[in-house]
Amino acid sequence: MVSIRYFAHKTMLVFFIFISTIVNGQVDTTIHNFIQDYAVSMLNFSTLKHAPFSFYVKDLNTNKVVANVNGKMSIPAASTMKLVTTATAIKILGTKYRFKTKIAYSGSIDTVTQTLNGDLYIVGGGDPTLGSKFYNKPDKEKDFLKRWADTLCAMGIQQINGRVIGDASLYAYQGVPGGWVWTDLGNYYGAGPSGLTIFDNTIKLHFNTGDSIGGKTTLTCIEPYVPNLYLRNTVKAAKSKRDNAYVYGAPYSNYWTVRGSLPVKRQDFVVKASMPDPEYVFAIELDYALNQAGISTKYKPTGYRQLLYDTSFVKPDLKIIYTHYSPSITSIINRTNQHSVNLFAEHLLCQISVKRSGYGSTYNGSLIAQAYWKSKLGSNNGLFMTDGSGLSRSNAVSAEFLVNLLAYMKTSNTLKKSLAIAGKKGTMASIGRGTSAQGKVIGKSGTMTRMKAYTGYVSTKTGKKLAYAMIINNYSCPTSKVKKYFQNLMVKMAVY
Repeated sequence: MVSIRYFAHKTMLVFFIFISTIVNGQVDTTIHNFIQDYAVSMLNFSTLKHAPFSFYVKDLNTNKVVANVNGKMSIPAASTMKLVTTATAIKILGTKYRFKTKIAYSGSIDTVTQTLNGDLYIVGGGDPTLGSKFYNKPDKEKDFLKRWADTLCAMGIQQINGRVIGDASLYAYQGVPGGWVWTDLGNYYGAGPSGLTIFDNTIKLHFNTGDSIGGKTTLTCIEPYVPNLYLRNTVKAAKSKRDNAYVYGAPYSNYWTVRGSLPVKRQDFVVKASMPDPEYVFAIELDYALNQAGISTKYKPTGYRQLLYDTSFVKPDLKIIYTHYSPSITSIINRTNQHSVNLFAEHLLCQISVKRSGYGSTYNGSLIAQAYWKSKLGSNNGLFMTDGSGLSRSNAVSAEFLVNLLAYMKTSNTLKKSLAIAGKKGTMASIGRGTSAQGKVIGKSGTMTRMKAYTGYVSTKTGKKLAYAMIINNYSCPTSKVKKYFQNLMVKMAVY
């Protein structure tokens, strides 16, 4: 028989936990519904005992708060930061904005001999789509270079008594945003923004992994060609079918290392890495395309950054002969959020800086974005922004801020159409499938080591329109389990 003293003790313990939760400001006690109840219960899950958790839901029609657990807590939120960046780009750049890349020259053109007596410049405007896999079919990434070369031929240029110079100075050669960690920099998702970007600022490393588990692999090819890149290969062959190779290297450095393991018995296994110097590679690629089109160049291509080391170099006046326009910001935002493209997000943030300050800077773009939302949503809104993509763990945001931003942007079809759909499309295709959340919940997901987040909109089965955000860090269970917890929240929101 269980004593009355036991029940009294148990009741007091539950009451103490509940009161402690209220005192710590974790729960809004005026809210009573099944969404809130489940979110509160998560605080006592053993696997989430040490996990900062921020959850907030608002009814967009009534402006009523539907759920609030640590809504004001600011914590890193991974790629959901892209929603902040893309919303800011919509407001500051506008949905019809296009990046511009210019081809210009110094010196003069002799129309009789069809000779450019000077240098040919590619003046970058921050366009992240040039040669991008998100805008070109496989093996078609270089077609735009051929078109540019043909355009110069049609203008009557057959010889350049100078060189091709890539000019990425619009983004001030920052390399990568502050806060990015060493283990990310060399890998494709750690490619930093550049005023002159090409092929998603990514290089492909081709490996022959051999026939022996634990044996050495051979690096057979690097494409595109990167002059003077020394890459130390310590990758081993393994029984695993996964790519477990990681690339280590800094922007503008020629000495890189790749280590880890790759599947055994693969003759051409491709590992993607970030490009050390996009400006220089761009110049090399256009120089080659010109030569293929029959336009000769007298000197080797180079980058403007390299010329700055020569203190006697003075940038000449340039004459523009061709301007290339990117797809619209609407299109770029769609791919940024649908595919969670770090590079595109960083370019949008840098271009916000260009629009407001005349030069591209992640740091400056972050300050502009934070100031913009402070003016629209008020101070102390819980936004701390270091980059545009969410790759930096220095970022922090509260669920309440994200929901308030979504409420402010609720009429933006550009933003809504860029979001993934639970159980159907994009980075949320695998969550909520076969449940009430499928097709009813849209949003942006975020995932990093010990970090999971979702934020977006819900069209409930009862006709309500909700905005939500859920962020959690440092849980002691597989991310797949946290995903199930969040799926439960989405299902409850969908039937609210």
